[in-house]
Amino acid sequence: MSKLHPQNLIYLVTCCGGILAFFFLFIIPNSGEISDLEDELDTVQLKIQEQELLNPIYRELIKQAQQEMPRDLPIPETGKIEKRTIADLNDVFVDLAKQCEVVFESAVPDASSYLDDSGQLTIRVTFSGDFFNFRRLLLGICKLPYLKSIDELKLNTETSSKRLQIKLQLNQE
Repeated sequence: MSKLHPQNLIYLVTCCGGILAFFFLFIIPNSGEISDLEDELDTVQLKIQEQELLNPIYRELIKQAQQEMPRDLPIPETGKIEKRTIADLNDVFVDLAKQCEVVFESAVPDASSYLDDSGQLTIRVTFSGDFFNFRRLLLGICKLPYLKSIDELKLNTETSSKRLQIKLQLNQE
């Protein structure tokens, strides 16, 4: 220490103080800022990965949304059931039930609609069987040319099978 000139010692202390001041004023606060920027970078990279994964799905959905709807959809033929063929209606439902692997139980027409001159026949039809076969059954019923509407559907669970009760409106002569 004796070889150091007192003025050099002042320069040395001033330089060390400047380095420490620079370290405390700039390096330490920015290291916290760097940590925050790294966290933000990780978040942005995660979002980019999500976007890369979802982009093909998004493009496919856009492509499907821009497809034109077909204009010539098949519409079932409409007609009216004759009063003499109403008696054969049970046979139609029995055949339909056999095709769909369900059991036809009953078809009960509403007497007031049968005698009414409104041109509509209300009938309650009951089927039982496996739940997954009812879809084919409903599609078959919808193909009936004299069906006006399906007004009511009731599905009941009974032991191992299901029971489907349908209220139908049929066009009649």
